[in-house]
Amino acid sequence: MKYLSLIRRREDFTHEAFRRYYESQHAPLALGFFPPQLYRRNYADPAVLLGFDCLCEFAYPDDFDIEAAMATPAGPALAEDEGRFIERESTRTARASLLCGEPLAPRPLTDRELWLIPVGNANRLALTAAFKSLPAQSRNGACLEELQPHWCSEFPYAALLSLESPMSASLPSAFSALGTVRLKVASCASPGN
Repeated sequence: MKYLSLIRRREDFTHEAFRRYYESQHAPLALGFFPPQLYRRNYADPAVLLGFDCLCEFAYPDDFDIEAAMATPAGPALAEDEGRFIERESTRTARASLLCGEPLAPRPLTDRELWLIPVGNANRLALTAAFKSLPAQSRNGACLEELQPHWCSEFPYAALLSLESPMSASLPSAFSALGTVRLKVASCASPGN
């Protein structure tokens, strides 16, 4: 099971302080409770206003009960720490299901490109066709995931396309037609993920 969370920093934190706290305090705390198979924080360019500062990806084995894990002392400890640097009430989480492509193993620190496809006209058929319209070299290491709200009533994006290497070409028309938001991120994956 893979999840994505859109996380906004508290206003009293600069972008740099938010990232520093997340990487040096919160990520190690979370890893100490129940290490995920994947735990990657993607920090957006502060100049791009999206309503979030970090897109966090985390994945667990299919039989892992995340809600039961959060009912242990880990849940309140993580929530308390999140309150120190995150605007918790604005966090939105979605469950991600692989639609096309094959994700590559994450690298500890890298620049990536994420394409967020808003809720709207993005049905499975349109998403699959858009993915197939990508140049073959861009599809290598790319993955397209369908997103469904989880722990929230709505999530602003229907899908996420992850490119492990930023693409220099312009956004393909099939993705432009879907209202895709193209985002370059600094990505931090925890060791062992």
